Amino acid sequence: MTLRSLFGTTILSAAMVAAAPAAVKKANCACVPGKATAASYTWNFKGETNRLFQQIQSDAQKASYHADKLASYNMDPQLDWTVHAEQLSSLKSEVNDMGKKLCRLAQIQRVDSPWQQAEIKRINKYVRLMANSTQDAIVFGGSHTNELWLPVYQKYTNIIFNEAQSLSRSVNEAVQYAGVSKDFRSLGHDLKVKSAS
Repeated sequence: MTLRSLFGTTILSAAMVAAAPAAVKKANCACVPGKATAASYTWNFKGETNRLFQQIQSDAQKASYHADKLASYNMDPQLDWTVHAEQLSSLKSEVNDMGKKLCRLAQIQRVDSPWQQAEIKRINKYVRLMANSTQDAIVFGGSHTNELWLPVYQKYTNIIFNEAQSLSRSVNEAVQYAGVSKDFRSLGHDLKVKSAS
């Protein structure tokens, strides 16, 4: 199998998933919410969203690592395409994993807190940009294996790096906020303080 055929597979599906909920409705994919069940009336969707944020945080950290490695390759124009392709493949995998989690978040976001809904939109934006730039880098690099020094390719890798860093920061803050909010509610419960809402 050639590198070109190996990386010819697009991550468009992740980009479509990441465009949730608007693209999800058009695409008629597995992200479409199912019918309510008895368990869905008692399910802790906000807690599930926070757990998904933690999982996306882990994916974002991995993506950030691979994006950093890829961006560092811009310093050595003699590196072989296969070295770049390895990092791009890892990035593609991370983006696809985050896309699957965004699919679930799209299904449940209507019952989430306003801050969680805002974070889902923010994550969605970063993942979609990473998906597009990763795909562009794969396509360009696969067809210009000896021209990875060109500014257009470096632009793709820099965008991937910047979006991975922004995503990682944003999700880290969301996970921290969720933890502090949980601690606050727990402390209020222990002190028997009535909620303001």
